[in-house]
Amino acid sequence: MSNEDHSIVNRIRQGDSQSYAVLVDRYKDRVFSLVLGIVVSREVAEEVAQDVFIKAYSSINKFREESSFSTWLYRIAYNTAISETRKRKMPMVSLEEREHVTARISYEDDDLVEERHQQLKRAITELNPEEQLILQLYYREEKSVEDLSLCLNQTNANIKIKLFRLRNKIRSLMEEMTRLAVFL
Repeated sequence: MSNEDHSIVNRIRQGDSQSYAVLVDRYKDRVFSLVLGIVVSREVAEEVAQDVFIKAYSSINKFREESSFSTWLYRIAYNTAISETRKRKMPMVSLEEREHVTARISYEDDDLVEERHQQLKRAITELNPEEQLILQLYYREEKSVEDLSLCLNQTNANIKIKLFRLRNKIRSLMEEMTRLAVFL
């Protein structure tokens, strides 16, 4: 946990409830993005994100500081969003309906870079919501394997295997798209 987050959490625990606004402001966009990746609509995502911050605030004394505050908060967000989809019997939204994870690809030809980027975006939309979430947290939010395992309640080994398989799956999907493009 960053020293600043640690300091804020300690102030909240000592009764300075106004300090919580700093954490909300710092993490509101990321929490909303994570929740939107799981639930169907923006309206539901806004409600769930608010619930996440209420739950985190009311549980701040349970935060053991074994991980960063953001990892603890993301786990609450993930669990709350999953619970909401089950409660409402909602399908999970695909990554196609929100901002896509991007990869750093360096090619000399700008057209090739754009084509590969579009293939990557299409390949990611073929993944299931959990796979998309793992990619978002790992690459976009830059969460470590340890943070992902805490957030998603899975072992480090399981997360590493999933990341390895996801990279291979995306590579295969992109290669298939390239083969199909040759025939068009």
